[in-house]
Amino acid sequence: MPPPPGITPPASDIVTLSLISHTNAGKTTLARTLLRRDVGEVRDAAHVTLFNESYTLLEQDARLLRLWDTPGFGDSARLLKRLSREKNPMLWFLSQTWDRLTDKPLWCSQQALKNVRDEADVVLYLINATEPPEVAAYIKPEMEVLSWVGKPVLVLMNQTGPAREPTEEASEAEAWREHLQTYPLVRAVVSLDAFARCWVQEDHLMDAIAPLLSPVKADAFKHLKKAWQQRNAEVFQQSSRVLSELLTAGVLDGVEVRAETLLERVGIGRGELNKEYHDAREKLATQLADRMVRVTNELIRLHGLEGEAARALGSLTKEQFHTPQKVPEAIWSVVGSVAGGAMGGLIADLKMGGMTFGGGALVGGLAAGLGAYALIKSYNLVRGGDQRLHWSREHFHEQARLAILTYLAVAHFGRGRGEWQQSAEPEHWNRVVAEVLEEHGDGIDRLWKEGVEKGGMPNTLSKTAMHLVHDCLSCVLVRLYPNVSWDL
Repeated sequence: MPPPPGITPPASDIVTLSLISHTNAGKTTLARTLLRRDVGEVRDAAHVTLFNESYTLLEQDARLLRLWDTPGFGDSARLLKRLSREKNPMLWFLSQTWDRLTDKPLWCSQQALKNVRDEADVVLYLINATEPPEVAAYIKPEMEVLSWVGKPVLVLMNQTGPAREPTEEASEAEAWREHLQTYPLVRAVVSLDAFARCWVQEDHLMDAIAPLLSPVKADAFKHLKKAWQQRNAEVFQQSSRVLSELLTAGVLDGVEVRAETLLERVGIGRGELNKEYHDAREKLATQLADRMVRVTNELIRLHGLEGEAARALGSLTKEQFHTPQKVPEAIWSVVGSVAGGAMGGLIADLKMGGMTFGGGALVGGLAAGLGAYALIKSYNLVRGGDQRLHWSREHFHEQARLAILTYLAVAHFGRGRGEWQQSAEPEHWNRVVAEVLEEHGDGIDRLWKEGVEKGGMPNTLSKTAMHLVHDCLSCVLVRLYPNVSWDL
């Protein structure tokens, strides 16, 4: 039974993590990402955080996971020299009175060390991964200072940049492990970027913390760790549901148009029908882009972020439509990759002239005697079993690709970056997503056929889409993070 409101759980049920680093390494930024809310002050300057601040990471069944954000170490070399002269360096250092205005580096170092000594079960020591290990001269004195406290240390690699190939990230982590192996207090090195971490890596952090805790805290953390992972799994399941609804709508979406007459089939009086097809495609494209914006915003909300998917203005060039084969690529380079920063460009272009169809490509195609059926096929529309116009199978595959990339973009967006913003996706994401979707190609085809050709029931289609999306997302995450164990 949980304690009454306002009552602190017993010490054995509180697990405390202290976030420590050299000054301006990004502690508060990472704290925001882990807490899923804005805390403290973030500026590109030294010693922004001056006092130890306690936050609740998770509270579950009268057990508490607490995170301390501490001031950064300042002049570590000078600090180490002073401590080395003392018979009892920690006692001397912590008994001194430092002026936070006249000697801020020592003041901040003192506050951080007091927190580690008095509060920490495990120290999370943040390093700036943009620096090679041998260049970060402050590491050695700070490790020696922390070794006098005697608390276990997990090194977190921050500022690793955009997500990279798993082998590259593993190689970088191994370089840091080798560099830090002379310090027994360092138990593990974990990549956890405040800007581009994924929840899967957070679960890896929880796994790394577990063996470092004292037996008296082990049971409490076991429950907290399970609750943390369950929370992430629930967000994953809800994200899969949101994306499955997107794909279900994609196969159900259709527009009524009349059938061709005999005269129109031979090219007589086809103008009105062609306009119907053009209007139908414009309507479908508009609905698709609107759904993508809504889905992206829902994913942003589910992941505890702020901001919205913006409709960036953009336009398609006529040259992109000279050949039908280029249409999917052209469409998705603009509407398409939410992670590529062009969400809504298609809508903007539609409003500025109908996907440039009126400016050359469509007119040229008609002048060349392009039939109505060929026109539909060329521009990714087909007649379904209900005789309405639907997105083609090829286009639907592109929608599935976009859905997965959108999820990855949101799931990797650290709150430390502020409000949601679109950014270029790492190239290896595209390769991994393409591989997974190719392996699930038959399932994507079946979903499309059930919806477009057979007019399947929405509930049945939704269940099929849910299983498909869940499997695809799981496979993608396993390949992006092959060394992390988690169960969905």
